[in-house]
Amino acid sequence: MKSLRNSFIAALIACAPAAYAHEDHAHAAKHGGKIVESGHHRLEILARDGALEVYVDGDGGHAEDVQNSKATAAILTHGKKQDVVLTPDPGNFLKGTGSFKIAKGTTIVVTLTMPGHEPEQARVTLD
Repeated sequence: MKSLRNSFIAALIACAPAAYAHEDHAHAAKHGGKIVESGHHRLEILARDGALEVYVDGDGGHAEDVQNSKATAAILTHGKKQDVVLTPDPGNFLKGTGSFKIAKGTTIVVTLTMPGHEPEQARVTLD
């Protein structure tokens, strides 16, 4: 009985790294941005000077259709706030532009409304 229990424990330990790696992969940034949860969705926010992209994944890490969504972003950097309207891109992500500069400590607050969902907010501070 003891050897059966030890074998079971050894099997669980052997499987743990594979399960953990799968979990990390599901939460990894696919486009080089920062991942943040917002209600029912996971957003990947990619910011560069003057350009913002937001990729939206649903349950299971699958890309959501954003063509009928509405979104805005408030970018807080260097003590200034700039509001940016995010529009759906044919590549199935949201994008917006402005005169903002991205720096360490920049905070971005995205408000997203997907069809059939209440508005959601996500906040990220860049390293």
